[in-house]
Amino acid sequence: MRFFTLFMLCFLLSIGWLTRSYGQQGAIATSIDSVQSLLRRLAKVHPQLVGFIPETDRLYLITPRQDALPPEWVPRLQDAFYYDVHQLCRFYGYKYLADWRVLLAKASRETFWGASYLCNRAYNYFGIRQLNKPWACASFFYCETVTRNDPEPAEFIIFDSFETSLWMFIHTIYSHHFLQRFPDMGARVVAAIQAERYMSIHYWELADYGIDFPRQLLHEGYTDEEIIYTWSEHPINNLCLNCSRQTDREWITKVVLAEKRARI
Repeated sequence: MRFFTLFMLCFLLSIGWLTRSYGQQGAIATSIDSVQSLLRRLAKVHPQLVGFIPETDRLYLITPRQDALPPEWVPRLQDAFYYDVHQLCRFYGYKYLADWRVLLAKASRETFWGASYLCNRAYNYFGIRQLNKPWACASFFYCETVTRNDPEPAEFIIFDSFETSLWMFIHTIYSHHFLQRFPDMGARVVAAIQAERYMSIHYWELADYGIDFPRQLLHEGYTDEEIIYTWSEHPINNLCLNCSRQTDREWITKVVLAEKRARI
């Protein structure tokens, strides 16, 4: 009887928590959510908003913008994407001395929280185009592309996961034209980036092949402001009409709010 009473108490408490989480506002996702599961639920109530990609068996938002989504679904989508990728962003941010929230914010902005066609068709979460990135194919063998308008037709690289897309974005922000904007010209990471492009593996894996290279870069990480400054308002990134350092900071704030909700 005591066990049954305790079981019922736990059950009722869980029901109460779910009601608070998914009640009238329906604005909080949980750690068991993902963007794809959220899009499946959205498709049941708003099928006109969601499309299907046969090549990857994934769903996407036909119009990936906040004003095209019912308001109560926006924070839920933000939280689901946060749960999907924040651990990888933390790990790669630690390994490559980059503020992880900047990485997550950039992916969120490029894909509208993991819901765009490109990221669900090509696992390209950072808008990485083939143009001017020969190292993606030559060093890491990501050679396939898909054509999308940006705003003119452009070839975007196809990856096999969020992680590989994130890894290649790390290489993008530590490319020569962006390194020039770092306070130390990227001296803390440039050796690791060069070694990876030569060996085609993560720098911390080199030791496994008998190559003397540190498993971790023991330097202070670059701040969010230092990283944003490298690409934001750079001439090479002139395709985004409303992108600026101010709006990039606003997307970091959105990530911070999702992080706070995840702690509730």
